Amino acid sequence: MTETVAKWDDTVGRGRTNLRPVAGIHVRLEEFRAAVRAAGEHWTGGAPGELVDALARAAGDDPELVELVRSGGALLADFLDGLRQQAAPRDLAADLIAGRPVPPEVFDRLAARYLVVVVRSPDADGRPALHEAVLTTRHDGDLVLLVPAEDADRVTGRLTQSLGGQGLLATATRPREDIADGFREATDVLRLVTAGRRPSGAYALSDVLVEYAVTSHKEVTDSLVAVIEPLRAHALLWDALTALIDADFSRNRAAKNLFIHRSTLDYRLQRIAHITGCDPTSGRGMQVLTAAYVADAVR
Repeated sequence: MTETVAKWDDTVGRGRTNLRPVAGIHVRLEEFRAAVRAAGEHWTGGAPGELVDALARAAGDDPELVELVRSGGALLADFLDGLRQQAAPRDLAADLIAGRPVPPEVFDRLAARYLVVVVRSPDADGRPALHEAVLTTRHDGDLVLLVPAEDADRVTGRLTQSLGGQGLLATATRPREDIADGFREATDVLRLVTAGRRPSGAYALSDVLVEYAVTSHKEVTDSLVAVIEPLRAHALLWDALTALIDADFSRNRAAKNLFIHRSTLDYRLQRIAHITGCDPTSGRGMQVLTAAYVADAVR
């Protein structure tokens, strides 16, 4: 029986190689189909490449059929890869915070505005039960929640309470079209409150305006780092400054936390003023040193 079979034409047209029927090639199609059925009877399953190898063996010594099987196998592999992508469960929250496209029929069902919450806690999984409308994912070890704006106050309060004084929340509010931008803002807030050694609680951009401003300009950041960097060579002085920041500038509490006398702490603070040119016992000096401390931590 004479048939026409498709083969690869080596003629390049308009910049591509064309697959077209070539007349006059006699192949044993019935024998090939029988060989394929026989292969199927013994097939135990496997990767697409293994199936292609089995069909190529069924094609025997016919080079056109072998080429057709190989080409078809590549198409099959591409199709199955696309099918797997469709079948794989999507992490909607991860797509939204990364700015990846979301199917319109899914996007249109989202709330109009969201509170983006980034949670850093030793026990982030120990959060209270949340409404099903809250989308969650993880990013670099932090828990990320997308809370419909109408539930923002209630959910934030419950999350803050669940921290038990052992973690931080950073938040930003955005329309659903700008969730990725809100996530960037919340991560910036978390980075700054961590660097500033803020106590456990919920924070927004309004809580770190000074730190955000000074670390948004490289020249300012570099200048602040230059102020504080000499203290790195003096461990006791660095610890004294850290304790003062942790104690919210209370020298009595800082001395107690360091297990030293208040006069010893005052002496160390005088040395800090001499080395940096900023007096940590004055309001302006402490403000500059705190900003420098944050700049050094986030650079």
